[in-house]
Amino acid sequence: MARQIFIGLLMLTEAVLLGAGPMEQPKAVPPRPDTMTIQILQGLLKEVVQDLKGESGQWRFTYAEVDMAILTSLAHDRMRIIAPVGPEADVTDQQRQRMLAVNFHSALDARYATSNGMVYAAYLHPLSPLQRDEVLSALRQVAQLVKTFGATYSSSDLSFGAPSPPPRSDQHKEPYY
Repeated sequence: MARQIFIGLLMLTEAVLLGAGPMEQPKAVPPRPDTMTIQILQGLLKEVVQDLKGESGQWRFTYAEVDMAILTSLAHDRMRIIAPVGPEADVTDQQRQRMLAVNFHSALDARYATSNGMVYAAYLHPLSPLQRDEVLSALRQVAQLVKTFGATYSSSDLSFGAPSPPPRSDQHKEPYY
């Protein structure tokens, strides 16, 4: 009898924790008419960049006098715009700290990143929901990060400001935002 009560309570607990009733399968979302595709992205690039090379979602080009690349993955619905800033070995500790800080405060949608010994300005985003104005903004931001490295390290004029750190005696593991 005790075992039956225990099993009944266990089943009741599972029903409460998991939600009563059968689980619904996620519904497939039909593609939107404004879904970004490789072909649309390539057409946009042909309009706004110089010296476009590549195909099938992998392009190199120049935008605002900055060499860039766009890499896409249809299988993962992702894209990234990258532009080399310089060798990571040439970056000082102070510059590295500054890059991390501006990624939080003034780099907006683009970020500084490192890979294979290089520092890059990078913008990462899902491909399909990307809109034309977002691509144009991303190109501007990546170019601006490259151009402002070593000076303002900013992707635009907008900044969320750098909060003052707490007094030394108050510094501990909790964030101060």
